[in-house]
Amino acid sequence: MEAEKPAGKRQRTKYDAAFRTEAIRRINQDGQTATRVAQALGMSEALLGRWVRVARAQAACPAGSEALEQENKHLRAQLARAEMERDILK
Repeated sequence: MEAEKPAGKRQRTKYDAAFRTEAIRRINQDGQTATRVAQALGMSEALLGRWVRVARAQAACPAGSEALEQENKHLRAQLARAEMERDILK
């Protein structure tokens, strides 16, 4: 006897990086709508929209910004310590 699959469950489809890049390129460079690209590729418009939002956010944030943020955090902590030591010595 075979187990029945739930009616509302679909198996998740995994997409590789090249597929994602091509789908995003069609929207950003070719000017196609997300709806049209999603239908042509046979995927969810919501998922494609999420990919595009993430890609645009990553493009707006420079690649080395994480290192700069870490350095700024370290320097702020160092400054706070120096100010505290200065206030103690007053």
